[in-house]
Amino acid sequence: MPLKGAPVAAAIRAQVEAALAERGVRPCLANVVVGEEPASASYLDSIDKLAGKLGIESRRVALPEGSSEAAVCAALDKLGADDAVHAILLQFPLPEGLDARRVAAALPPLKDVDGITEASLGAVLAGQRRHTAPCTAAAVVELLASDERLSPAGRHVVVVGRSLVVGRPLAAMLAAPLPGGQATVTVCHTRTKDLGAHTRRADIIVVAAGRRALLQPGQVAPGAIVVDVGTHPVPGAGGAWTLAGDVDPEVGAVAGWLTPVPGGVGPVTNAVLMRHVTAAAIPGYLAPAW
Repeated sequence: MPLKGAPVAAAIRAQVEAALAERGVRPCLANVVVGEEPASASYLDSIDKLAGKLGIESRRVALPEGSSEAAVCAALDKLGADDAVHAILLQFPLPEGLDARRVAAALPPLKDVDGITEASLGAVLAGQRRHTAPCTAAAVVELLASDERLSPAGRHVVVVGRSLVVGRPLAAMLAAPLPGGQATVTVCHTRTKDLGAHTRRADIIVVAAGRRALLQPGQVAPGAIVVDVGTHPVPGAGGAWTLAGDVDPEVGAVAGWLTPVPGGVGPVTNAVLMRHVTAAAIPGYLAPAW
């Protein structure tokens, strides 16, 4: 059965609209991008469009290719000191030569709405419900919390992927003794020997390893819940492009639930970002599954 993100994303957007209308606030999100990367530009265009629909200002801060680490950090410092800016989204990947950890350290934790600072990641590990959790990891939790049949509580979840933006924080969130958590979690990755030995024992599998079609039908137990976080551009007919995931589409014939790519985790991630921006602008506001 397809596990579509649109209904979950719509519910989150409705929460955001209601909160902003009630408080009469117009949050400001600064989107910081270094250099010109078509995929990043397309993503930020979609963020601008969604923010506009919700009454959120989305300010593009474009730094030229070849910007020094000091220049990028200085731009983040300036945005951090600007009271009119409530939230900052730093677009990855950064150009070669820039140290991601040092650049991320220049971001004020309370304006970090995608969980890239060490303080934000530490809060996730501590089980704190904050608007600074990584958006994609939070989106997966939201999807699983959207239907009691998908609840991870008491179930065995295998997270395939160990990145700091999805895999590791998601594992902590799913294991936390909080609503949306309470799972027994195993973390695997592309170097795991006999991946299928782990995934076939799982009630829920989340694949965020960055490798197209990594998870195959023979690696999934019948009826399992499978969440595909991967996004890989694939050329199609007539010069058009589409997206493929980290999960082979044939897994859908075995799994009980499978998120489509596109249309699964992506819409929820964008909606979660808007909620994080809203929470950064309205102290005390946050209504997540996580």
